[in-house]
Amino acid sequence: MKANTSKIYHAAIYLRLSKEDGDVAEGSRLESNSISNQKDLIMDFVGKHPEIHIHSIRVDDGYSGVDFNRPSFQQMLNDIKAGEVDCVIVKDLSRFGRNYIEAGRYIEKIFPMMGVRFIAVTDCYDSLEKNNGTEMIVPFKNLINDAYSRDISIKIRSNLEVKRKRGDYIGAFVAYGYQKSFENKNKIVVDEYAAEVVKDIFRMKLLGMSQQTIADILNDNGILAPLAYKNSIGIHLKTSFDMGEAPKWNYVSVTRILKNEIYTGVLIQGRQTTPNYKVKTRVMKPESQWVRIEDNHQAIINRRDFDLVQELLKLDTRCSPGENKVYPLSGVLVCGDCLDSMVRKTVPANGKQYVYYVCSTNKKNKNHCSSHRVSEADLMDAVLKSIQLHVSEMLGVRNALKMIDELQWKQAGIEKYEERIRREKQKKAKIEARKLNLYEDFKDGILTKAEYVQMKEEYSYQIAVSDRAITSYEHEVELLKNNKGSRQEWIKAFKKFENITELDRAAVIALVKQVRVYGKDRIEVIFNFQEDTERHSSLIAFANPNYDYVEGMVV
Repeated sequence: MKANTSKIYHAAIYLRLSKEDGDVAEGSRLESNSISNQKDLIMDFVGKHPEIHIHSIRVDDGYSGVDFNRPSFQQMLNDIKAGEVDCVIVKDLSRFGRNYIEAGRYIEKIFPMMGVRFIAVTDCYDSLEKNNGTEMIVPFKNLINDAYSRDISIKIRSNLEVKRKRGDYIGAFVAYGYQKSFENKNKIVVDEYAAEVVKDIFRMKLLGMSQQTIADILNDNGILAPLAYKNSIGIHLKTSFDMGEAPKWNYVSVTRILKNEIYTGVLIQGRQTTPNYKVKTRVMKPESQWVRIEDNHQAIINRRDFDLVQELLKLDTRCSPGENKVYPLSGVLVCGDCLDSMVRKTVPANGKQYVYYVCSTNKKNKNHCSSHRVSEADLMDAVLKSIQLHVSEMLGVRNALKMIDELQWKQAGIEKYEERIRREKQKKAKIEARKLNLYEDFKDGILTKAEYVQMKEEYSYQIAVSDRAITSYEHEVELLKNNKGSRQEWIKAFKKFENITELDRAAVIALVKQVRVYGKDRIEVIFNFQEDTERHSSLIAFANPNYDYVEGMVV
């Protein structure tokens, strides 16, 4: 390149290397694009041009070329605006930027207007040289660089999607309770200390404590909040939840842990995306497009406890003044007639406190429902006795199951539903054949248009009914094939409360779905696992008709 040596130029050397460049580059290409090699090449060029004096070296390491809002690039622009720099030198046009519109705007408009000399060394471009033909090539090279960036973006997105689908963790930081494996950064393992805190949080929630009460207990016990804990072990993370130098546990941080499905061993990724490689604003993707991997890593919380907590979070679990726990039946107690919630009332009399529940609808309007008034003591006693009886009956089912040859009843059940599937598929095939013949009957004048349309709709409906039946039977087969695990789940829940003598929140949440109050003499308790227990009772009868099972379900 020839240069005008009559003028001294104060140059800013600009160096850039993006993460994308590093991810996809191989061998010599990676080496040639490194920051140090960019600098060496430019310094060699400047050594041959005495009219160029170096004012500054600006480096953007790890920044995409698509976006020009890079910190060092902006610093260089400020130097230009301040009159301190009148020459910009880059290794090549791709290091300057990969957005051909923005790159062209700077090279062809902004820099000439501001009197800035622009040099791309390996592209042999110098804005002082107007007649060597290189200015004709610049727009095309910028376009190629832009296309390259788009291609890289597509490759990166595809690569990340593959990683997500095989269960690789690709986030920068992992949830509290886990840490990245030292052997494989894409795998997460349990952080034993933090995992115990997570277990304590779920345990306290299952005992009926509010999120704020849990947070207060953790703070009082000196347990570091997630951000503070990560900083203490050398992981420096800044988030919108950073509340200062010593962040504390609060309602939000506890709730986030209680709602995070990662603690069950499930990894969910790909919730957000960017519209394209030039727009960096993140948007939420439909849930159907999230990548969900079951049993991806070691669970800290079992699925049953997690689901119970999610139900708890939906309930009204506000604590009364001076209390740190909700009442045992809070959120599950409803009026048997209107199914609205029952409200707790306290009435002082003769120096004593009398506690009872009434229908909230009746409390608002006496004409819409009766009070269904029942004392708390009678209600608690009735629910406790119902639970005791139900636990006893369910453990009876467990004992009955032990007496039956597992393979025998399982195979019998599978064969029953497979036969139903076979018959339903035969029925569906016949209907589909009739439906296909309808058009021929219409063409031949056997059916009118109205009859054709009506019969076609009827056959379509019957086919849909068959499809639903087949799906239902196939689901039952899967339940039977995997029955042992599900059985253990509900048996474990009942076994835990085999010797219950006092009604508490943990027992209610674990076993009870709803309590319906019709009056003080009629209280109905609807239990969790009801479908499972009924299914197992029917399987006992099906597999062994001669077995005399005298204990029944609670009504």
